[in-house]
Amino acid sequence: MGFPDILRTPEFRIGDFLLPWGMVISSLGFLAAWLAVLELERRGWTRAIWHVPLFFVALAVLFGCTLGLTFAP
Repeated sequence: MGFPDILRTPEFRIGDFLLPWGMVISSLGFLAAWLAVLELERRGWTRAIWHVPLFFVALAVLFGCTLGLTFAP
């Protein structure tokens, strides 16, 4: 059972705590957006973006939705 198969379950068991699927996917989308903005800032490409925090939120939603559609249980 690989990592993509683990993401296809509706909830994750961590000890006695059940973690909802959406929380894990949202966290992965947030981390992907954070890494993308970090790389864009390192290269200096965020100079053309008017409001970088708003762009970050939009990327987090985009990546979270894309991951959610890809790994839907």
